[in-house]
Amino acid sequence: MKTWFQRRRLREQVLLLLFAGLAGLIWLTGAVGRLRHGVTDWRSARTGLAAQQLWLAQRPEIERRSAAAIRDLDPTRTYDVAKLVATITTLATGAGLTVAIDPPVTERTPRFAYHTAKVTLRRASLPQLLRFQDELVRLAPYLNLEAVTLQTDRAAGALNATLQISASQITAAPASGR
Repeated sequence: MKTWFQRRRLREQVLLLLFAGLAGLIWLTGAVGRLRHGVTDWRSARTGLAAQQLWLAQRPEIERRSAAAIRDLDPTRTYDVAKLVATITTLATGAGLTVAIDPPVTERTPRFAYHTAKVTLRRASLPQLLRFQDELVRLAPYLNLEAVTLQTDRAAGALNATLQISASQITAAPASGR
């Protein structure tokens, strides 16, 4: 390779060295970017691990509080899917709102079912929305308002609201001894 390079004219040697230097610079730039990305990922993982360790260190306190909260819940007042949809419809109608409810999504655990419904209220006034929200708050902790998105409607003073409402349902009695 050395003899091949030395047999080239000076202009060709300079061009070959420039190309090799440019290729090396491009590779080095990419390597530095990958190294920076790796360091960022490592720091993020370290921060995530520290947060997880903090939560795990507080496990006895969290379990104690959870058990107390579960004891305070009345299983007869929790909501299944049908009761969730019926209650949202009743509250919206009572506030004078037109409601559209997407089919609820349910997540299940051995003791609980967690139902979430996306609710759309169209052409609502602010007092109507506040009345609906006040009635919803009254039903906490069995019904919860998780997210709200408001958009203005073309009609003067009207709003379109998209809400995410959740409900917890106790499906089995807590095991004794825990």
